[in-house]
Amino acid sequence: MANDDSYIEFKNYFDIHAHILPEVDDGATDLTETVNMLKLAASENITTIIATPHYVCGRNNPEPDYLEKLRLRVQKEAYDINKDMRILLGNEIFYSESVIEDLKRGKALTLAGSRYVLVEFSISESYNTIYNAVTKLINNGYWPVLAHAERYICLHKRTDLIKELIKAGCYIQVNASGIVGNILNSKAVYLRKLISSGLVHFLGSDCHDCNIRPPIMETAVRYMIKKCDINLSEILYENPFKILENNYI
Repeated sequence: MANDDSYIEFKNYFDIHAHILPEVDDGATDLTETVNMLKLAASENITTIIATPHYVCGRNNPEPDYLEKLRLRVQKEAYDINKDMRILLGNEIFYSESVIEDLKRGKALTLAGSRYVLVEFSISESYNTIYNAVTKLINNGYWPVLAHAERYICLHKRTDLIKELIKAGCYIQVNASGIVGNILNSKAVYLRKLISSGLVHFLGSDCHDCNIRPPIMETAVRYMIKKCDINLSEILYENPFKILENNYI
């Protein structure tokens, strides 16, 4: 298990799942809230953020060109807070049968222009539906990242199914906030077990605001250092860099 001395090695975190762009989904309500979220992210030593506004097929989703303009505006604000902070662009895509076509047409966005796709489902979705969906994405040349995998009822305490998804080519993202908690917090204990077992590839804050769902990362890292018996550099750095490099893990 990592000891407290190793904590000094971990800074400049990646957040691959953030609803930080203003006025595009249920995340930041305006630019002021975006700036406040950026300040919180900086205090958590987050320096690379992939903004992932929700994308639902058939809905009136913001056009990619508009999202890029927002990204540039937010990048300017981020630079004023921390000159090393980068804002990249993607979507959190609610899966439906037309997702593949929307991705190919560039209407739905991959993570930072890579082949990685952040995909979510209803929390009550069946395992077979999730498995078939990620397989379809893979067969079409995309690398699915299952958003907040800890939420899906069908996967709760089913490490066998998570392993099956990973074997098929799916990657697992969990929310950093879920890792925080003592031994009485069964969800946090389970998430840390998944991490220690090598069944988590990415962390994301899934931040939506400054209070209820803020950008948390360093707080979670402190818990992982104490509770997770694994080399954390893969989750914190090596795997996120694979997204930026568009390389397969």
